[in-house]
Amino acid sequence: MAKAFGPVRLVGTLDDLNFYMSADGNIARVKGKTGNTKKSFRENPIFTPVKEHSKDFGRCAKKGAVFRRLVKPFYDCAKDGSIAGRSHQLLHAIIKEDTAHERGQRQLHIGLRSAAALDFLVGFEGNKGRPLVKVLKRKVVFNWIRREINLKTIHPLRHLDWPDEATHVHLQLAISNWNCEADTFETSYSNAIVLSKEAGLTKLAFEQEALENKDLWLAFIHIRFSSRLYNSVKVLPNRWNTTTLIGCRWGE
Repeated sequence: MAKAFGPVRLVGTLDDLNFYMSADGNIARVKGKTGNTKKSFRENPIFTPVKEHSKDFGRCAKKGAVFRRLVKPFYDCAKDGSIAGRSHQLLHAIIKEDTAHERGQRQLHIGLRSAAALDFLVGFEGNKGRPLVKVLKRKVVFNWIRREINLKTIHPLRHLDWPDEATHVHLQLAISNWNCEADTFETSYSNAIVLSKEAGLTKLAFEQEALENKDLWLAFIHIRFSSRLYNSVKVLPNRWNTTTLIGCRWGE
């Protein structure tokens, strides 16, 4: 490794030399030789575990794209930059629950049938920086028979963690039916309840339609904040809002 001096700063590759800028200045170094080729990676058995892991993870990445579309309108208002990576990591943990297949051939829809998989899913946050337990100061449980949460009333000022500029809060539920094997889903959204910060104790009356298909059911709660000036309403940026998976079960 050497340092380049002169009025011209070089960045890029020249024959076997790589030029790049660093905290120490303009650096030049000889290109490294990895010793691995496409052929050796394809034929050497030492790389088999890596390739098998990549197959499983790649399968989870495709399923993760569908998973994030289940309640896309919610995630559009409440997610952080790590949601894709975190959803892939979650589904990769679930695919490992498929003990019927070898690594590299495991299937997510089989892994989802394990009891542990449902526990993994519950609590997944769209926005890691604003988890439900931080935003809503009351425990939420979803009742599948009645298709409702346990909270019948809410006091916005006391029970919610408000961003400074927010004047209103929007609360909404959703239930998704996900056929993971076929990559299809349907989602039923409840009515949205909009409350001002000074609303006082208010009854929560969500109306939720039943699902027709009987695959994997997932329940979500969405809380987003907005600021209102005269007749104009501005939804606050994603970092202030919350989308949380609060329940899942297999349809009967």
